[in-house]
Amino acid sequence: MRIKRLFLRVVLLTIGAVLFAFLLMRLITGGREVAVPDIREKEVTFALEDLSRVGLNLKLSERRFDDRIPENYIISQEPRPGIGVKKGKEIKVIISKGSQKVFVPEVKGKGLRSGGIILRQSGLRTGRIARVYSDIFEEDIIMAQSLKSGVEVNREEKVNLLVSLGPYPVYAYMPDLIGKSLERASRIMESSRLQMGSITYEVDPELKEGVVLNQTPSFGFPVKEKSLVSLVISVKSQTRPTGLLRYYMLHYVVPSGLFPKRIKIVVSDAQGEREIYNALLSSGKVIDEVIAIMGRARAKIYIDGKLEREMTLR
Repeated sequence: MRIKRLFLRVVLLTIGAVLFAFLLMRLITGGREVAVPDIREKEVTFALEDLSRVGLNLKLSERRFDDRIPENYIISQEPRPGIGVKKGKEIKVIISKGSQKVFVPEVKGKGLRSGGIILRQSGLRTGRIARVYSDIFEEDIIMAQSLKSGVEVNREEKVNLLVSLGPYPVYAYMPDLIGKSLERASRIMESSRLQMGSITYEVDPELKEGVVLNQTPSFGFPVKEKSLVSLVISVKSQTRPTGLLRYYMLHYVVPSGLFPKRIKIVVSDAQGEREIYNALLSSGKVIDEVIAIMGRARAKIYIDGKLEREMTLR
């Protein structure tokens, strides 16, 4: 019995000694002080690296404008450099938001969207936007700015912009499309620089299918370029078999490039194969071609004689 008690005491004393040594080491290492490094006027990333190296942490206290210290650099710290502190302590810092003053960039001649981005990146804001027609500047190009480029102003200052609406609209008289086929009407509209609007159908058993019965705007009405024209087209019945004539709006944008391209469109259907479009166009030109098709139909688009795309017309 005495041996067991003695053994138990030895075990308890051993455990106590181990725990005491462990706690003593934690107390000694945990209470070790380190000198606070000088992180003033350093970029935040490098300041964090310096603090981490000696076991300290960074805590943001405030962000403020400073005409001397660049953006994201440390303005001041607390505790001061050289003070002894325990490891793990937080060093409070004030970080610079950069100068309150900024220089106005040149945005004249830029697109409205890109000009707005340039102003934001410079610390400024887009103010009021006025739009006028211009024969010199293309549409959405900035013609003038209220603050001259290179001038130093307060950050967040608004810059008013004068933006072009493009050339003055050219007015013409609406051509007469009534009685013409939809394909023919589409070509007349294209030559008049008008755009196809809505197409509706009206039953007229006595007329050939695909003839224009009505148009909006009316014949002779003054219209400007790119105006939408709505048409009413004749059909022989309200529920036409799919094998009869129907209409497809083919939309195509000429790919980008330095030089104009010869665009040719060939359609094949129950009526046979035929060329419905052939023109020399610059990049970005939009083709909206109304095609009268019957049965299964496919279109082939050629660029400078080479097949660029083939599609099914449904």
